[in-house]
Amino acid sequence: MVLDIHTGFCWVPPGKSKHALPILLDDVARDFPGLKIVAFHMGYPYCDDLNMVAMGHPNVHVCLSLLVPWALSAPRKFAKIIGEALRWVGPERIIWGTDYAGFGVQIGAAVRGLRDFQIPEDMRVGYGYPEISDDDRRKMFGGNLAALIGIGTERRVAS
Repeated sequence: MVLDIHTGFCWVPPGKSKHALPILLDDVARDFPGLKIVAFHMGYPYCDDLNMVAMGHPNVHVCLSLLVPWALSAPRKFAKIIGEALRWVGPERIIWGTDYAGFGVQIGAAVRGLRDFQIPEDMRVGYGYPEISDDDRRKMFGGNLAALIGIGTERRVAS
């Protein structure tokens, strides 16, 4: 079973941010180690908290939903978010996502945001962030989610 859950600040009423803090996943992940958890929005603005929870629990996966377009509009901010996740969680538990209702331009920006993005060299050197490899992109763009829900990626099917 996979639990998809909103993490981070909740800016849409009637949601309450106090119920979406990433640290709350620590007990859930510990009490239910067989439960696969996908934490949406990287816990923003509490990304570091989510990374620490995920580092300690292999059943917690982090999702880039909502944040990927920042690769185009705020690349250094996005570089820090994904760089920290790569460092602490690893590329095997990062999942790409859009969190959009289907607006083509937004989804396109989210695809370009990860497809073309690279952490700037000065941040890789200064903070020790890894370079995003083609293999990392394959994992994040669907390989990780496919493995999580138990489907193959050998064949692409269009409807």
